[in-house]
Amino acid sequence: MTRLTPRARGRGGHPIAGTRGACRARRTLGLLALLALLSVAGRVAGEEAQPPLIVTVIPPPRLVVGTSLDFVVVFRAPGANVVAIVETVEDLDGPLLRRTTRQRRIGVIGRAFGREAGQLPVSVSFGGAGPKRLTFVLVTDDGDESDPWSLEADVGG
Repeated sequence: MTRLTPRARGRGGHPIAGTRGACRARRTLGLLALLALLSVAGRVAGEEAQPPLIVTVIPPPRLVVGTSLDFVVVFRAPGANVVAIVETVEDLDGPLLRRTTRQRRIGVIGRAFGREAGQLPVSVSFGGAGPKRLTFVLVTDDGDESDPWSLEADVGG
């Protein structure tokens, strides 16, 4: 009967622990673990990189000059990181040189940040009657923007 000495057993006390096959197996397992970790990290980064989405914008029933009206922006944000809405109001009536465009950025951290979906009321007032184009864009904490959502409406006097 052959008896293995501690030197013959290698470092781990097992007969093949110090052999080239065992070293190769440990390296392969380490490489597989690293690849799995990178794959999971890539999927998580890919999910976070998706910009928010405006599902729809619900206008008030009647648009009137001089009154503050609430439009409701329904959104989804996979990163749950919406911090602002950019609202743009454009005049579509009259001579081109007299048309006005007004834009403002509204902070919505308290109402949207940390939520993957929700509704945000946005107060809009109109200075004059006629056809208008309203455009809404969501902004994340990383500066990513959603695709713009536009609607045209006729504001009564």
